[in-house]
Formats: sequence, structure tokens, C-alpha cells
Amino acid sequence: MARGRKPQNDVVVPMTEDGATPHNLDERARARLDEIRPDGLTGELRWTFDRLALPLCHPTLDRLKPHNVFMFVQFCRAVVRHERLILEIEELGETYESKTRNGVQIKCRPEVGQLNDTFRQIKSLGEAFGMTPASERGLAGGGQMGFNFPDPDGTGDYFT
Repeated sequence: MARGRKPQNDVVVPMTEDGATPHNLDERARARLDEIRPDGLTGELRWTFDRLALPLCHPTLDRLKPHNVFMFVQFCRAVVRHERLILEIEELGETYESKTRNGVQIKCRPEVGQLNDTFRQIKSLGEAFGMTPASERGLAGGGQMGFNFPDPDGTGDYFT
């Protein structure tokens, strides 16, 4: 049983139809991506930028700002380099044998060190954009609460 006054027609918002997506969030994310994508990205770098930037451009996150695009492109370059190094290491293996005067030595390929370095770059830049679970929690929080200690004597001279 409904109680209260009947709503006036000018303040009633009609419900969306079943299956309709409210506010077209995905379209807004794609439009934002097209707006901030820098000119001159080609091939694999452009594909990687679009793949990684789209979730960050979504209106519910909105983490990729125009003034951060340069660093995000560097992040995408590191991802492209990392993926190439992974393919090369899978093809050639992580080690090679070297014959020296002391016998045969098994050495690590230089690509493994480059792979580790690009992984550190990806991890660092990914954290800056909130792309790891820990950094995402840090960005989602409201920040640290300010200190508000009561003044014990009421003079206003209480410092922390």
C-alpha cells in the first residue's frame, strides 16, 4: 500500500528499459581514449596503448589524464619491449654455453637482464597509474585523515 503524496510528473525520472546501458559508459571511455591518444603512435605501440588505456579512460576510474599521457606512452613502450623479449627468450632459451680455458660454462643471456629491467619499469609505471592491486587500493582510499587533537587548555597554543 503506497502512502504519501503522489509525485509530480516533472520530477519523476523514468526508469531505463531492461537491457539498456545507462549513460553509455563504454562509448564515453572510447571517446576519451580517442581524445587523449597522441599522434604518431603506429603499429604495436598504438595497439598496446589502446589496450591498456581503455580501462583507465573509463568514466568510473578516470585515471588517465591528458598531462600524464607522455608517461603512459613510456609505460606502453616498456610493455611492448617486454613482450618482444619474452618471445625471444622463449625461442632461444635463458642460457647459453661458453667454452673457456676452465671448461664449459653455462651463462645467462643478456636478454634476461633486459627482461628483468623492463619488468621493473612496468611495475613502477603501472603502480603510478593504479594498475596493481596495492596501488589501486591506495588510489581508491580517501587519503589520510588529518590530525585534529583537542586543545587541552583551550588557549589554542596546542601544537602536535
